[in-house]
Amino acid sequence: MKKTFSILLALALGFGATSVASAQDNGRAFYKQSYESRNSGSFDHNTSIVSIGYGFPNATYSGSWDNGFGPIYGKYEHGIIDEVGIGGYLGLAAASHSSPHYKDKFSAFGMGVLGYYHFNKLIPVHQLDVYAGAGLGFVNGHYKFDDHSPYSHSESFFDVNAIFKVGARWYFTQGFGVYLESGYDNMSSVNLGVSFRF
Repeated sequence: MKKTFSILLALALGFGATSVASAQDNGRAFYKQSYESRNSGSFDHNTSIVSIGYGFPNATYSGSWDNGFGPIYGKYEHGIIDEVGIGGYLGLAAASHSSPHYKDKFSAFGMGVLGYYHFNKLIPVHQLDVYAGAGLGFVNGHYKFDDHSPYSHSESFFDVNAIFKVGARWYFTQGFGVYLESGYDNMSSVNLGVSFRF
C-alpha cells in the first residue's frame, strides 16, 4: 500500500511539475510574440458576448423594503479589434413596502454604452478574459407613496452618469462562462452572472 501510494504521489508530482513547466514555456512563447500578433484566444474582433447578471447592493433605492429585486442586467458586447469591444447593458430594479395604512413602490430602469479593453494580449490564459470598461449611462427611477389621502404622491428622477467597470470571465467551454464585475453604474457596485460567447 505504501509503495502504491508513493508511486501515485510521484506520478502526481511529476505531472504537476510537467504542467507548470509547460505553462511557463507557453507563457514565454506568448510574450516572445509582438503585441500586435499575440492573443490568448479569450477575445478577438469577431467575438460577441451576451451576459445575464445580478447586481448588489442595490444602489437605486435606500431604506427598508418588504420586497425587492435587482438590479438584473442584460449585456451585449462585440469586438471591433482583437483587444477592444463596444457594448451596452440594460438594468432593472424594483421594490415595494406595504402596511395596513400605506404602500410604497419603487422601480428603476438603467441603460448604458461602454467601450471595453480586454487583456487578451497581456494574459496568456485561453479561458480567462480580464477586461476594463468605461462609458456613459442613465438611470430612470419612479417612486410612488399611497396612503389613500391627500398626502399620496409620486416622483421620478433621471440621472446621467459616467460608468467605470473592471471584470473577469472564466470560460468553462468555448461558448459558456461566468463573470464577476465591479465598478460604478449608479445601480450596483458588484454584479455577477453567466456569459455566452459567439
